[in-house]
Amino acid sequence: MSSQVPVCNHRVYEVVIVFLVSVVAGLVAGLLWTTLGMSPVSAVATGAAVFAGAFGLCMTAVAYVKKQGG
Repeated sequence: MSSQVPVCNHRVYEVVIVFLVSVVAGLVAGLLWTTLGMSPVSAVATGAAVFAGAFGLCMTAVAYVKKQGG
């Protein structure tokens, strides 16, 4: 008797991991620009832009890798 192995789709975990990586990238960018002398408001804006860009790029990469794998 053969039983089917359930296929797990862990899309939530992928999004959470990408979100956390993007948050870290945004915080590092904001801190880096602050230490280089940028005003705090501009550094926060730069960190937010890095967060948005990193999230978009990483989600595109995850979608591409998942598409190639199956």
